[in-house]
Amino acid sequence: MQTKQRLELIEQECQIRTDLKEIQFTHYFTNQFMEQNTQFFCIEEFFESIGVTSQRALERLPLDAWERHVQKSTIFSSWQEMLNSAGEEYANNNFY
Repeated sequence: MQTKQRLELIEQECQIRTDLKEIQFTHYFTNQFMEQNTQFFCIEEFFESIGVTSQRALERLPLDAWERHVQKSTIFSSWQEMLNSAGEEYANNNFY
């Protein structure tokens, strides 16, 4: 179940990124977004703080650990909520 949920989240993220003209991940989670909504300056710090430094590390990370990290270090209750918020902010700042 954990692997399936993780893959579903990654698939959703990829679809959102495709829909937004394949933006770079660091542009999607801007430093301003991260500073306002998390304990971190940038998305790289967020990933590094839980040990995600590669795709392989992300795949090995249990989904419940990822969700707890989001809940503990951001204003969001889930990764999906964080992803949606970043997408809305990105769209508002770049398409409207």
